[in-house]
Amino acid sequence: MSIDLIDLKIIKCLTENARRTYRSIAEEVGVSEVTVKNRIDRLIENGVIKGFTVMLDYHKLGRAIKAFIGLKVQPASLPAIVEHMKNHPDVHVLYRTSGDVDLMFEVIFEKMEDLNAFLETELALEGIVGTVVTIVIGPYKRCPWTGI
Repeated sequence: MSIDLIDLKIIKCLTENARRTYRSIAEEVGVSEVTVKNRIDRLIENGVIKGFTVMLDYHKLGRAIKAFIGLKVQPASLPAIVEHMKNHPDVHVLYRTSGDVDLMFEVIFEKMEDLNAFLETELALEGIVGTVVTIVIGPYKRCPWTGI
C-alpha cells in the first residue's frame, strides 16, 4: 500500500483529534467527505490505522508518579518476564530493547509508595539480573502520534 500526501494529511488530522468529522477533515485537506471516509477505511483495512484511542491526563486521575524501568534479563527467562509485565495493569508501555537493558517499560502510579511496592514485589522475578529505574520529572515534548 502506498501512502500519499492526502493520506498523511488525514492521519495528521486524526492524531490531533480522532473524533473529528469527515466534513472537517475534508475541509482542511481539500477533498470530499467521501474521499476522507474511503481513505480512512483503506488505512484501517491495510493496518496503517490500528485503532482510535483516548489520551488521558493521569494527573487528573490521581496518578502523578511516572517511571521508566529497564530490566536486564537472563535470555531463558525473557518470555515469562515479558508475559508477566504485559499483563500487569500498571505497565503502560513495554519494549524489547538492545544495549544496557533487555526490556524497557513505563509505569504510572498514584504515589511513590505504590512504585516502591511494585519494585519490591513485581521485580523479584527469577531471571531479572539488573534494574534501572528512572522517575519522570515532566515532559518537554510528547510523541505527536501517541501523546506518550
